[in-house]
Amino acid sequence: MWQTTNVTRVVTAMMLAVGMYLGMMTSAHAAGIIAFQDLPTGLATPPNISFHNATGPVIADDFAPIAGGPVGEITWWGSAADSTSWELVFQNNNPALGEPALTPPGNIFSGGVKAFVTATGAPYAPLPGVFQFSADFSNTFNLNPGTEYWLTVANTAPGWAWAQALNGATIGSEQFNAHSSTGGICQDGGPHCGPWTDIHTDFAFSVSAVPEPSSFIFLATGVIGFIVWGRRQHLKVL
Repeated sequence: MWQTTNVTRVVTAMMLAVGMYLGMMTSAHAAGIIAFQDLPTGLATPPNISFHNATGPVIADDFAPIAGGPVGEITWWGSAADSTSWELVFQNNNPALGEPALTPPGNIFSGGVKAFVTATGAPYAPLPGVFQFSADFSNTFNLNPGTEYWLTVANTAPGWAWAQALNGATIGSEQFNAHSSTGGICQDGGPHCGPWTDIHTDFAFSVSAVPEPSSFIFLATGVIGFIVWGRRQHLKVL
């Protein structure tokens, strides 16, 4: 009886450790960067302006993530911004044209999702005049690994310029060059209904995914098991 009890304790403890370890590791992996266009080299001359108003211009850059999941935090680099309000748009790829799918009116549309977020830039020390911005995407957009998507970053005040990337994608991949859209007023005031033009460059940004539910299941299994085991030890003492 004593040996059976101790074996049970050992097995239970091992299950607790494995459950909690898998939960932490899976969460860390799923919450990590899944697309990274590399660090900025600086601002182009003339600057690549991305401005959310009635006609733009706005810039979209493509990427294919190495892992899937809902979009979490986005980081991007560019010039100082006069507004802390930003429009972020994720779109599917139009394979026939190699450009973003056009955006019908509304915050949620067929083929993508847009969100307005708040982000205050911090100076990026290696490059004078370049700032780093980060924000959590406030709507839900699920990414699939190896699938082509487009990200648009636009400030709501004129004059903000997106910084160019160092060497293209370093996490995930990119298939096409960045595109700019000018004109074609959308019904919701967005500048994404005009034609896209290839501008033959890449921009500095990263995209992270939020933890998948399975991560929390692993972690919860370990925690619940630990509580049950502790309760049994308490009852034995009583």
